[in-house]
Amino acid sequence: MYLKTLILIIALSCITTLSCADSADSSLSSGDEGIVTSRVVNESKIYSISAFEEAGLKKPKSLKADAVDKKTGEKITPEATEVHLGFFKSSLGPKDVEVRFYKSHSDALTYGVTTAEKTINTVIAFTNALIEVKSSESATSSAGYGAYVVTGNAIVICQGQIEVCDELIANIK
Repeated sequence: MYLKTLILIIALSCITTLSCADSADSSLSSGDEGIVTSRVVNESKIYSISAFEEAGLKKPKSLKADAVDKKTGEKITPEATEVHLGFFKSSLGPKDVEVRFYKSHSDALTYGVTTAEKTINTVIAFTNALIEVKSSESATSSAGYGAYVVTGNAIVICQGQIEVCDELIANIK
């Protein structure tokens, strides 16, 4: 029952996202289906976890920034200085959010984007109304992360849709 509900929610979210996507924004990245999965904003900003807490990130738990994938032996978040996992009460409901910090915006782009892509490695196939969701290589893949935003020296990875990331970032003063 839970799986059927989850599939229905994902399908409706995807349809909504597809119908609302603005293809004119050049800062957007999308998969083959046209779903926005990433964005780069606020290139000159330098953030700390307190900025995200003030913006509404609740109960951020610090994770090991130098954690290693047990299967491959590779770092999960190479060159990250901090990694935090919390939740955010977005207009779409409470969603899990992971924030990864780097020394600079350049480091976030160079070292963080590849691992953020792995974290949201979600394939949505609309074949015979079946949606297949592949789990990512990240230890936090159970959250169902669907998008990320590189903002300044941080990468914000959000459960569900990119709008969750956008709402959190918009709340930063």
